[in-house]
Amino acid sequence: MCLLTFACASTQKCDSREVPVWLSSTPHDDTYFYAIGISGQTRNVNDAWIQAGNRGRAELGRIIFSHVSSQDTIVNTTRGQYSSQLIDILSDTELNYTEIIERWYDPCGDYGPPRYYYVLVRMDKKTASAVLRSLN
Repeated sequence: MCLLTFACASTQKCDSREVPVWLSSTPHDDTYFYAIGISGQTRNVNDAWIQAGNRGRAELGRIIFSHVSSQDTIVNTTRGQYSSQLIDILSDTELNYTEIIERWYDPCGDYGPPRYYYVLVRMDKKTASAVLRSLN
C-alpha cells in the first residue's frame, strides 16, 4: 500500500498551455525572414534555449538561401559552400544579425513531444541582403 501511495505522489501533473500561433503558421511579411528553432530536453534549461536559437538561425539561413536560389541569383561560390557560409554567419551569435522574438516551452506535449523548447527567430531582409552581398 505504501508503494502505491508513493508512486501516485511522484506522478507530476502537467498543466497544458495554449500553443502559440507562430508555431503552426510562421509569420511572413515584407520586412523580415522568420524561422522556428526547436530543442528537445536537456539537463540545463539555458542550454535548451541556446540550442533552439542556434537551430532557428540555421533554419533561417536555409530559408534565406532558398529565397535567393528561387530568384535565380548568381552565386560566385558553389551553392553548397554559399549555403554553409550563410548558416555559419547566422549561427554566430556575436554578430547579432538575428533576434529571438518569441520563446515557448511545451511541458505537456501540447504541440509536439513533451518538454521541448521553441523559439521564433527573425532577421531583417535588408540586413540579410547585406550579409549575402558580403559572401560574394
